[in-house]
Amino acid sequence: MLIQRLLQILLAAIVLVAAFGVLAFVLKLAGWLLGLVVKVVIVLIVVAAVLRFFELVWEKTRR
Repeated sequence: MLIQRLLQILLAAIVLVAAFGVLAFVLKLAGWLLGLVVKVVIVLIVVAAVLRFFELVWEKTRR
């Protein structure tokens, strides 16, 4: 009975180590994706500002 209990504890420890490994990988991937999203949003804001500037210039030259 003691060996069976030790094997259960060992199996639970292996599952926990694997779960923490997967969690660390997912969090690392999520951090990378969050950094990418922030860069893309900044680029889109800059492009929108430049396009709005050109639209205002075009409108002023048409008058």
